[in-house]
Amino acid sequence: MREIAVVGAGTMGAGIAQLAAQQGCTVRLIDVSREVLDRAMQELERQLGRLVEKGKLSPAERDVTIHRIRPQDAIRDLGDVELAVEAVVEQMDIKHKVFSSLAGACSPSAILASNTSSLSITQIAEAVEDRSRVVGMHFFNPAPIMPLVEIVAGRESASTATDQAYEAARTWGKVPVHAKDTPGFIVNRVARGFYLEALRLLGEGVAGVDEIDGIMRLRGGFRMGPFELMDLVGLDVNLAVSTSVYEQFGQAVRFKPHEIQQRLVSEGHHGRKTGRGFYVYENDAVLPACPVDRRSFQLTPLLSDVTQAFAHGAGVDRASATEGYVFTRILAAIINEAGHALSDGVATADDIDLAMTKGTNYPKGPLAWAQAIGPRTVRGALKALNEASGDGRYAPAKYFAEAS
Repeated sequence: MREIAVVGAGTMGAGIAQLAAQQGCTVRLIDVSREVLDRAMQELERQLGRLVEKGKLSPAERDVTIHRIRPQDAIRDLGDVELAVEAVVEQMDIKHKVFSSLAGACSPSAILASNTSSLSITQIAEAVEDRSRVVGMHFFNPAPIMPLVEIVAGRESASTATDQAYEAARTWGKVPVHAKDTPGFIVNRVARGFYLEALRLLGEGVAGVDEIDGIMRLRGGFRMGPFELMDLVGLDVNLAVSTSVYEQFGQAVRFKPHEIQQRLVSEGHHGRKTGRGFYVYENDAVLPACPVDRRSFQLTPLLSDVTQAFAHGAGVDRASATEGYVFTRILAAIINEAGHALSDGVATADDIDLAMTKGTNYPKGPLAWAQAIGPRTVRGALKALNEASGDGRYAPAKYFAEAS
């Protein structure tokens, strides 16, 4: 595909436009706001200029790339476009208007893709008469750098359409995975446990934000702890995804947003971008800003045994009781959700693991981790944790419930 349109010139839309242009595509970058378009083009020039400074792009390649991106303030004259990617705000009514306009402006053979991270592709496609050509292409921020693209098939998406979107992502140097149109797709569903279980541990007074982050980095091998990552992404953005997944899953308790995060967002503490979230960012100092009401906890003999076995199987040895407990709860929640996604037919085991390593930089795919730990050990830990939680959120996924 060589003729592309991107609707929405915000951070994600501009990033997708840059990616496609760097791969030789002519890109129509569309936004109703001329101010947003101008700002996007200035930022693109700045980003490409930085690549030149780093020796990753020649000045001639920079100029050619910028020339390939053609800003326009309306969806029109897109008859030669082969792929149109929508990257506007996460509001269904606005997306419907965009897709209705794209269907009229593009040729009948053009693929119409949404970069949505949380809305249903099937529902988005309702704005288009030929729904078979509507797919999801969920890029991760920053789009020119992050390797993963989730290719999402709506209920009426044609396999030829998803295959073409997959191939486009692959030729742009990305790592595409196929996913079914379910809440959160792969990454935003499976990753909920990383954030929500960490918040529950904080709320229960088991450990503080820096302790939990340190355990997951040093013991688990994660590049960033859950609170560090929420601060980087934005607490408001992270909470919006959690809320969307929670509502779309019929308010399943394992996805319930936590009041600590809700309070911080309501107070305007959104993380790095506001200077304060779970940490406070002042000058060069980064200090925990969310105090822990520390309370003692005691594990039952069974829970102590299963968390020790789980952590040992995951490669975490000589950990304190607190370290093993924190690590086990968070990783078990991630692994169990990956099992739910596999049992629900969202994606293959390989694609789930690939999505979580490439989309979130996990040190190992959750299902591969489960195999290393041992499915029976995983099931035993989940059952013990579920009994201790009393709310059913750790009920083993069918994939683990049937493990032999």
